[in-house]
Amino acid sequence: MSTLPSGGGRAPGWLRWLKTGHVFWRIARPKAPSPLRGLAQAVAIENREVPAAGARVRVVVYRPRRPYATVVVNGGFVEESTDDPRLKNFATALAEVGFLALTPDYPAVRSLTFTPETIDQVHDVIAAVGRDPELGAGRPLAVIGLSYMATLSLKAALRPDLDVPPAYLGIFGGYEDFALLMRDVFQEAYRWDDTDVPVDPYGRFLVLRSVVEYFDPPPADRDLICELALRCGRCEASEVIEAAAGRLSPQGRAAFDRLRTFHPDRSPELWQTILRDARERCEALSVRESADRLRSRLILLHSCYDHVLPYTHSVRLHQRFPASELVLTTMFTHVNLRLSPRAVLSQMRELGKVSGVFSRLMALQE
Repeated sequence: MSTLPSGGGRAPGWLRWLKTGHVFWRIARPKAPSPLRGLAQAVAIENREVPAAGARVRVVVYRPRRPYATVVVNGGFVEESTDDPRLKNFATALAEVGFLALTPDYPAVRSLTFTPETIDQVHDVIAAVGRDPELGAGRPLAVIGLSYMATLSLKAALRPDLDVPPAYLGIFGGYEDFALLMRDVFQEAYRWDDTDVPVDPYGRFLVLRSVVEYFDPPPADRDLICELALRCGRCEASEVIEAAAGRLSPQGRAAFDRLRTFHPDRSPELWQTILRDARERCEALSVRESADRLRSRLILLHSCYDHVLPYTHSVRLHQRFPASELVLTTMFTHVNLRLSPRAVLSQMRELGKVSGVFSRLMALQE
């Protein structure tokens, strides 16, 4: 049973750090009972549909018994979208401490497609939350974007026609320039201090499958080549990939091999062609808005050990928005926590920095 006060419309400030601790525990050890579970409210989960950019976007609603504020959590680019266990666990933890948590199921996320139309949908979801009492209208609003969706969330929240901009805008692992990001994912390692961080190939193969046409795939093999690219990005066993590649035609196999071995340094002309053809889309997916468009408290959180999107992209965002707060940490990889219970004492400084990010989120309830 929850020990949260049942009276009044705001949560008491002294609970802020305890709530942060509960959310942290749920992220770090999702299968273990939280020692602060006495704070946790019962959470009901429901599905709603929101009109967005000419379509209807499914939104999973995590509704606590007594919500004090609303948070829209836009998860990263994984096929599971709102079914990603990590996202479900995060949203549940936020709801347990008093947030009406919403996770929109954007079609482009499920299809792993980089498209500016997603920004329109994010904007329309935020706008709908500001209008609909059932989605939290009238309560303080936070928007959190994760990984690639972080920047799309930022761009949506910066639009001047948004009547109710989020009070708290958490951009966790974002980027500023999409073309630069496309190039960065082909590095072998990112550099942090004296440490080389080996680059996860997932980002590289997301980019490659989005430009599959440049490798001349036969139409009948295109979908399978995209599937194989994703498997390569997930580092599936080579024998599994080879077995699946055996279903390709000879021409399809040649196209897959060209895609799999592609590197901008080895094929600079093809790379320049890709960038030239994608210039308009890259610009639409990049942050070009000026600092005076910011109407939210902007928190930029990025791991120095991020092996998908290098932390330098959040540094660039901070330079563009000097009023933002930049928090660089060594507690995460890309999205996964690197903190174990035994390492808590040795990482107290890092724990304090990241706890501050979530404590400021909890302050919306007060």
